[in-house]
Amino acid sequence: MNFDMNSCWARAVELVQANFQLLLVIAGIFLLLPSVALYLFFPDMQTFADPFADQDVIAAQMAEMAGPLIGGGLFSTAFQFAGYAAMVALMSEARPTVGQALTTGVKTVPSVFAILILFFVLYFLGAMVIVLPITLLAGLTGAAAIGLIALIPVVGFVAWLLGRLSMSMPVLVLEKTLNPITAITRSFALTKPKQWPIVGFWTVIVVIFLVASLIFGSVMTLIASALGGGLATALITGLANGLTSMIIGMIISAVAVAMHAQLSGPSADVIEDTFG
Repeated sequence: MNFDMNSCWARAVELVQANFQLLLVIAGIFLLLPSVALYLFFPDMQTFADPFADQDVIAAQMAEMAGPLIGGGLFSTAFQFAGYAAMVALMSEARPTVGQALTTGVKTVPSVFAILILFFVLYFLGAMVIVLPITLLAGLTGAAAIGLIALIPVVGFVAWLLGRLSMSMPVLVLEKTLNPITAITRSFALTKPKQWPIVGFWTVIVVIFLVASLIFGSVMTLIASALGGGLATALITGLANGLTSMIIGMIISAVAVAMHAQLSGPSADVIEDTFG
């Protein structure tokens, strides 16, 4: 098992460039359209993204829209999971057709949801182990500020956990298993030898994307707010979020494929082609 950040990033860029047109179509359908639809079907969504909006108004609107938002959010999330998995499949060494990649993406959705649930369980248990002794110490000493220190190791734990689970979807798709436990176990095994460089690599990528998204999103939100509401405002906000999701989705999927190839080594098919 080997991992080199520069090689991984370079390979990810190559994968995006080689499959750009097809990735664009899949990302457009599975990442852009759900975002636009969400803002068009729920026009008040733009208020939630407005940094200058009245928080009391936002809370009231969220309470009224809770049911439809949860339902729409779950469907949108499942749809996006299918898109991510399809893009991973499309960039694999197997070179599937678009139809085969989409079929693979849809099949993996229940497994990805199961992994997401297990992630939250692990997060909750880990956070409790970290926070509890610090909270007890804060109570004994009377220094409430000590409790804030718990945020640092919790964030670190989340970053570590996400890094260790980052190969779960590539395992589901590229190693052709739909068992979420197998995917998690395999992901932990693949990332173990180079876990800290991998966690650091993903952290840098996430921070860069987060900052870029916040800047772009803030600018587009201000432009949309200047229109005074209505369909045009919802459309601009939805497009801005969707385009951001498309770009991030394509790159993240490519990085995951490139990283999996490094950590797992050449496939049996590649070895056979080389020495056969």
